[in-house]
Amino acid sequence: MYNILIEFGIPMKLARLIKMCLNETHGRVWVGKHLSDMFPIRNGLKRNPLSPFLLNFVLEYAVRRVQVNQDGFKLNGTQKVLVCADDVSILGGSIHTIEKNIEALVVCS
Repeated sequence: MYNILIEFGIPMKLARLIKMCLNETHGRVWVGKHLSDMFPIRNGLKRNPLSPFLLNFVLEYAVRRVQVNQDGFKLNGTQKVLVCADDVSILGGSIHTIEKNIEALVVCS
């Protein structure tokens, strides 16, 4: 994922900062009036505001690498894959075309 960020022109310093935010997660809890020592969070889903942003970069990377079959359905002359948030729609002129394009997207992602 970090290589994808660099490929899209995100500065290395910012990519390293993103990596730190995702990999080096720690927590503290209040126990009565006392704050605990820091402890690492090693499992569970790490939710943060960067997650949708990073998903879009990774998904864009995968979609750009799909070699879309030329007999697929075209919108405005070129568009064959529609991506919105966490949803991907692959259009094609036949079931065979759609299956090939789905397989290509799975391999790229």
